[in-house]
Amino acid sequence: MKRAFYLPLAGLLVLLVACGPGEVMVTAEIDVNNPETGQLETRPLGDLELQLLPFDRDAVFDSLTQAAPRPEPELSADLEERRQEYIEVQAAARDAEIEWLTRRERLQEINREMEQYSSGETRYRELFNEFEDQEDRLNAAESDMNRLFGELEELQATVLDQLQQARLQQETWEDEAFADYGDVVAAKLSEAGRDMAYDTTDATGMARLQLRPGTWWIHTRHRLPTEELYWNVRVEVERGDPVEVLLNRSNAETRPVL
Repeated sequence: MKRAFYLPLAGLLVLLVACGPGEVMVTAEIDVNNPETGQLETRPLGDLELQLLPFDRDAVFDSLTQAAPRPEPELSADLEERRQEYIEVQAAARDAEIEWLTRRERLQEINREMEQYSSGETRYRELFNEFEDQEDRLNAAESDMNRLFGELEELQATVLDQLQQARLQQETWEDEAFADYGDVVAAKLSEAGRDMAYDTTDATGMARLQLRPGTWWIHTRHRLPTEELYWNVRVEVERGDPVEVLLNRSNAETRPVL
């Protein structure tokens, strides 16, 4: 009769930790301007799709780019200058629109509050003076907004078609240069002996993943009106305490959006 082998509870816990997966806690956030206060605020990036790979995807694309039969197309200096002008005018027009909406909302609030007082009361006169001030600011904001959107419309007529053509050329080149990407990924996964992992951040901008120990790269991207934040962050996963990774502008690559 074989003797039963009993492992003490403490030893069992150590064994489980030693043989179990590692854990990665990812937090994604972005600093945005609050139009009401003019201050930067940190907000979570929810619904951000994460891809964790046991190889460096940037290195793969760099290798394929070097082996491409023709160079990657680039924007001309003139088109790049016009694209940047378009981005700046678009941002200014958006800010002017926010200013106009803010002033209009404040006028509506003042008007509702004035209905509570008679014209002879002190509070009514205070509100009336503020109303006139806000009305002047509203008119100035509306003038700026209309001017900027007019400039933006003119730029759209001359720049967007050229950018569309440049985008099509870029996509055609990528289809040719990166045609073997799937085969390279399959080979990389086989070499690493690990599959890719996926998750999505929750409303608080967080995600928790269980991964086999080793080197991983966290890849994701966040699209903004005129640019894209791109992450490809290396992380070493070990058993034991979770590895915490923060994704924000400081470790993102900012890429222009054509």
